[in-house]
Amino acid sequence: MLDSKAGAAEAHKQALPDALHRSLEAYVDAGLLDRQTCDAVCTELARLFALIDGNLSDEDFWTAFQNAFGFARTNPIITPMNAANLCPEPIALINCANLLRVAYNTNVSQQMRMAGGQRVDQIVAARRAIADALGIANPESLALIRNSSEGNNAITSGFRKWSPPDSTKDTVVVWSENHPTNLEAWRLRRDWHAEARLENDAEPRPSDPFKLIVVEFPASASDADIARAFIKEINKTTRFVSYSETSNGSGFRIPDGVMAAIWNHVEKNGYDCHIHVDGTMSWGTRALDLPNHHCHSFVSSAHKWFLGPKETAIFYVDPAHADRFQPAIFAYDYKIKIDKWAPLPSSALRFELLGQRDDVNLITLHATQAIWTALAARRQPFKRVVELASLLKQLLITAGWGLITPVAPDRSSGIVWIQAPAQAGTPSLYEWIYSAASPHRFAGSGGGTAPATQTFRLCPHIYNTRRDIHNVVAAMAEWRHSHGA
Repeated sequence: MLDSKAGAAEAHKQALPDALHRSLEAYVDAGLLDRQTCDAVCTELARLFALIDGNLSDEDFWTAFQNAFGFARTNPIITPMNAANLCPEPIALINCANLLRVAYNTNVSQQMRMAGGQRVDQIVAARRAIADALGIANPESLALIRNSSEGNNAITSGFRKWSPPDSTKDTVVVWSENHPTNLEAWRLRRDWHAEARLENDAEPRPSDPFKLIVVEFPASASDADIARAFIKEINKTTRFVSYSETSNGSGFRIPDGVMAAIWNHVEKNGYDCHIHVDGTMSWGTRALDLPNHHCHSFVSSAHKWFLGPKETAIFYVDPAHADRFQPAIFAYDYKIKIDKWAPLPSSALRFELLGQRDDVNLITLHATQAIWTALAARRQPFKRVVELASLLKQLLITAGWGLITPVAPDRSSGIVWIQAPAQAGTPSLYEWIYSAASPHRFAGSGGGTAPATQTFRLCPHIYNTRRDIHNVVAAMAEWRHSHGA
């Protein structure tokens, strides 16, 4: 029996990607995991990799893949369809993280958590795996932080290269549909800097340290018109162009040609301008090659479309621009070294001076990335996101719903917003479709306060099936019959 169990464990380990297997074996070698726990982790992951690499095809595979998530095993099932806010993790990843967390707490010594320690090596391995998948040659250009908001605020609050107060005023160009952490945060920084200047200067100076320019355009605008809306505002005084690649508020995605046009305009004219992209709705929905993504910095949360652990995110920074920013938090990285005479890292790693973090979640990102790599090799997950969103839009249009999000895939992602006005005094679609009153219960998102202005958002992802799409549209029809305005 023991030989049989050992043989099964070995087979499971062989099913894992080599880099992930080596990473887990290093735990055993370092005494971080006992052999039994390591085999249990390998077994959990191997089942998922075996499914991905198996013979199931098309909808049969995606239905089986859905069953790898906990929500599919509950009664009643409340199907998540709000990936722009938060995604569930596969059960195998959660179980592995739990096993690793127990093992982690058996040895919390500094020897394990300082430079050269095995736990640091595992975080480095996770960073390298993600960097490779994103086309980043130097992993130190990628910081592992807590969420997109932290990365956006590192940009808005950390810049130290503003022009002198008595020179031509700097400008910051943003999109009107940016996430608040990349729009309202700029307004806060501008006003706070202005207040500090007026308080400290003997003579009052112009109140704003920089001029904030908010670009707007209709969703029906051509690529050329959208590009012109940005480019006409970008000149030698522009220090930042910052936009969300996809709006969480409408689902509109900045077309690739527009992103390229903004980048080329800045490069061609030699402007001293930093382009920052909030890609929270991109990582896990499309293939990314960040050094060629027409930006100097890029941020995205892992707990959304990437299906990763909570409080984990990526922050890519062009090495040539890293020194322009001072980190908002100065604690320590995993070298546990603070020296006032030592320079900060001249890379994205300066944004990891956060002190103690959840090492296990960071390490688990390695397994998450391995799953995505396997999916990309065998299952075309990014095509699946487009297919589900397109099917949802087609059914909604056929049923007469007012679509807010563009229909064209190159102008949208997996986000679908609709008009959902309700009768006064009745539950909104957002509330009703989650409740037991709905024949099929779904977790979506809602907007608007007055019944006449209410909207509803659905974000299908690769843990959803085509049947889910048909069921949610059927449930919406029942709500509209009883409660819609």
